[in-house]
Amino acid sequence: MTLCINPDCQHPNNPDTVKVCLSCGSKLLLLERYRPTTIIGKGGFGKTFLATDEHKPSKPRCAVKQLSFTGTGQLVNKAVELFEQEAVVLESLGNHPQIPTLLAYFTHEQRLYIVQEFIEGVTLEQELLQGAYNEVKIRCLLHDILPVLKFVHEHNILHRDIKPPNIIIRASDGKPVLIDFGVAKVLQSSSFIQQATALGTLHYAAPEQFRGSVFQNSDLYSLGVTCISLITGVFSVEKLYDGTSSSWCWRNFVPATSNIISDELGQILDKLLQFQPIHRYSSAQEVLQALSLLPPVSTQIPPTLHLDTLIAVTVPSSASQTSKIEIYYIKLELLLKSQKWKEADLETWKLLCMALNKPLEAKITSSEINLINCEQLHKIDQLWIEASNGKFGFSIQNKILESVRKDYVLFCQHVQWQSYNSILFHQSLKFSNEAPPGHFPSRIWAESDKYWRYLDIIALKLAQCNVTTI
Repeated sequence: MTLCINPDCQHPNNPDTVKVCLSCGSKLLLLERYRPTTIIGKGGFGKTFLATDEHKPSKPRCAVKQLSFTGTGQLVNKAVELFEQEAVVLESLGNHPQIPTLLAYFTHEQRLYIVQEFIEGVTLEQELLQGAYNEVKIRCLLHDILPVLKFVHEHNILHRDIKPPNIIIRASDGKPVLIDFGVAKVLQSSSFIQQATALGTLHYAAPEQFRGSVFQNSDLYSLGVTCISLITGVFSVEKLYDGTSSSWCWRNFVPATSNIISDELGQILDKLLQFQPIHRYSSAQEVLQALSLLPPVSTQIPPTLHLDTLIAVTVPSSASQTSKIEIYYIKLELLLKSQKWKEADLETWKLLCMALNKPLEAKITSSEINLINCEQLHKIDQLWIEASNGKFGFSIQNKILESVRKDYVLFCQHVQWQSYNSILFHQSLKFSNEAPPGHFPSRIWAESDKYWRYLDIIALKLAQCNVTTI
């Protein structure tokens, strides 16, 4: 179906075989190239459409923004100014993997259009519907989005409207993508403090934005508000602010039974949320540095988990000198030595969850894998390889993946996995010594159906940890 994007058209749906709307006579292909198919967003300034690029053989999808604002002359002029500015900002930023690429900017039938790369995924606002973020996910988000802000600020641009709807978690790799530069501010000089129009979203925008000033750490303030919204699971962030003390009271809203935020991370968030800019971090790099100093979330066994819940074993007298990580993996080691492959596979899933402070048998996202401690990942891999005489293990799977040039379907054929998503996947595995190389550990712990992403990310993590196949 081709959609007529003339706002006055009464019957916009058209077959793909026509180039002129059957209802109103408007041209359907923008620039004789972009074919709108669906409305994917509406705002005060217009609409956003999903479209296909008919000039490219693969017909890739793209996002088309249309300015169709109506109102007084002054408001129209302001809308046009902001719309044009977004195109200028995107062009000046060039190509960054976590910012949509500007594909075109033009006028069509007396309306303005911006064509951008289409980002498939869900916004953080949509993610909130799935529940509050834990510390691992917040750290991961900050680790991935702060370099984007650093890049933007280094180009003398301030976003000014960071909030959950303007960050998309990309489906292909789980990375956050910063979108909607419609109210971004282009700094015209090297001066840190710049006067600016008071724009931004109430409660997310830094206080100084409504006094006409913006700073680099005004964006950091908005990122801090975004984080506490995710941690608490509260959409209406004004509830998290105590007007009587002029401070954020977000800790009172953290789900105590399911979410534990460390004091160290809490202190970083509090500094992001300071009322006065001078009391915040001055740059995205400074926040990244503070994050790098945090203790790993996976260094200790959760306090509610006791050794006797792992397995009943007689601990040798020298156990007091045994590192926690060795005790942590006793059950997996014994299961593997007994060649109880099914139980060992499930235990591996539990250990990965424990390493991330997640509930046991919770699904793990691709973006969380990078937060697993190298020592723990190496230990799991080592135990599998040793017990199977080099037949099973993450690094064995990585070697097979490289041998088939990272073709996931061929990989599944080699290790005899289902290449598609199925609730019966685990039941289809061969829990015996006759299973092919790379059959274990399975992907039972992986969230979503894009499982090939996990193989690539684990391979990268193994390389970072200097884990090689024996």
